[in-house]
Amino acid sequence: MEEQTFTDSYLEVPSSKEKLKKLLKGLPKNPGVYIFFDGSKNPIYIGKAKNLRNRVSSYFSDSPDKPKKTRKLLNTLKRIEITLTSSELEALLMEQYLIKDKKPKFNVQFKDDKGYPWIKIESTKDFPSAKSFLGNKDNQNKYYGPFPSSYAVQDSLKLLQKIFKIRNCSDSFFKNRSRPCIQYEIGRCSAPCVGLITRKEYMQDVHSAELLLSGKSEKLISSFYNLMDKHTKTKSYEKAAIYRDKISSLRDIQRSQSVVGFSKERDAITVSSVNGQIKAGITHVREGWVTGHENFIQQNNLLEGSSIEYFILTYYLNEVYCPSTLVIGEPIKDKQVIERALTGHHNKSIKIIHRLGKRDKGLIKICENNTKFSFNKRNGTKKTLPAFDSLKEELDLQDEIKFIESYDISHHSGSAAIGGCVVFSERGKLREKYRLFNISKGNSGDDISSMVEVLERRFKDKDLDLEIPSLILLDGGRVHLSHVISKLKELGLDKIPVISISKGVRRKANMDLIHTEYGTKIISKSSLAHQFIQEIRDETHRFAISNQKNKQRKIFVSSALDNVTGVGPKRKKILIRYFGSIDQIKRASSDDLTKVPGLGKKTAASIYNQLK
Repeated sequence: MEEQTFTDSYLEVPSSKEKLKKLLKGLPKNPGVYIFFDGSKNPIYIGKAKNLRNRVSSYFSDSPDKPKKTRKLLNTLKRIEITLTSSELEALLMEQYLIKDKKPKFNVQFKDDKGYPWIKIESTKDFPSAKSFLGNKDNQNKYYGPFPSSYAVQDSLKLLQKIFKIRNCSDSFFKNRSRPCIQYEIGRCSAPCVGLITRKEYMQDVHSAELLLSGKSEKLISSFYNLMDKHTKTKSYEKAAIYRDKISSLRDIQRSQSVVGFSKERDAITVSSVNGQIKAGITHVREGWVTGHENFIQQNNLLEGSSIEYFILTYYLNEVYCPSTLVIGEPIKDKQVIERALTGHHNKSIKIIHRLGKRDKGLIKICENNTKFSFNKRNGTKKTLPAFDSLKEELDLQDEIKFIESYDISHHSGSAAIGGCVVFSERGKLREKYRLFNISKGNSGDDISSMVEVLERRFKDKDLDLEIPSLILLDGGRVHLSHVISKLKELGLDKIPVISISKGVRRKANMDLIHTEYGTKIISKSSLAHQFIQEIRDETHRFAISNQKNKQRKIFVSSALDNVTGVGPKRKKILIRYFGSIDQIKRASSDDLTKVPGLGKKTAASIYNQLK
């Protein structure tokens, strides 16, 4: 990379506005990298720009909505160093190199959330076992993962035992058996210890498990179909039924993963915030199968830009494997430049996609769930004080925030309407204090009247032993907010601060607007406070809509397969053969049904709608 240093010495940042204006006007309009230093000449922030003069000058603007972190940076800033590059791409690569080398405190850093468990197949044994593994891997055995938690490993091991009956006992236990153990009795082991299965048959099951763990599910299912048909022709119906059940189990796994059918490898990347801590998660897909998930903890708050953009740069511009497709759930500003950087670094074409089809949306959801699951297991006792403090500061509240109540309304075309309330304290979610409200028929379908009804019912009964929240958050716009504030004043609770959050342009999360009694509040989109508000809103929405769907489900009764229009004996046989059981058919999505031989999209949609 060729670059030129704009100056051989630091540029001192003058205190005089006139001198500062002159300094900024003298900066070049070329692409390059800028480094901010404190009084001890320590780098505190490193950035890149397509136009250095415009970018550096933007920090010193008199904008009233300047983020607090930027103001803190400027209070520390004493010197600037500029390095010119021949292109924006070179600036990006140089910026990432310097950030890794200098580790300035105002730049985002991601730390590997280590400690992932794997599944270990002890292939050096005559009868290999499948076990959970954590530690340094060797070259003799086979390892599959990593898994997001020990719970995910245990679930997968149970699946392997259920389908393939692979042992999970120790070698000493295995060698000293004279009769089968309880695992055999409950159908989770084929008892190779006492010779109830030959080594050849057992190794076939081990190979099948390895295919499953490697993401080659369709190849595995195809072999099971062949074996099922083979045993059916020889009238070995019990053996045929074994493979039928295995097919049913595998179809269930494919459905739960929501990503079967991908022809290209890809990584899905999401950034999640829980209790004020931010993690980036990567879910890996190889051969249409989820093969692993990793999490990385963001070390400090973002000064500007997108966390996911920073993460992609810091992670993939290293000696790691990068697939040809990266899937993200939001647009990023420098997408084309980053694609060029990754393509050059990995010597192959790499694309970043954010306009997602149904499968990619399912993959992003898996990634989000895995990352949030890691929060639940690792940070159950972590306090949210930093997030509460940031929220108090950004909203200019006088009193400390002890706990927050958040409200949302959910209904289906006016029916089965409910209001949901979730509660957050300094230690995170207080699930025991979550509440549901059935909306009256008069207000059902009217979100504003429903919201007012819920708040009135929540606070009207003075005899209830309920603590008054420090802050109320509404999922809605300024109209929702004004009506709720009027109702609270009527109830004598006008001292409770109330805010609302509404979707902005194109209903994108990064366009969300925060409303207060005094107008729309300008909060930095990358601030901890804004991310925490989004987290609370999303949890409230999840709680409300999931319970609304449960209520809706009770209203409708699913039809049995025999009563489905368009499904005769022949088609019923095809469906059961493909899915393995009627229960699996009922659980299938419309996309799942279209994969059944002989079913078109119209017929699949009709069957799906009747079953649901």
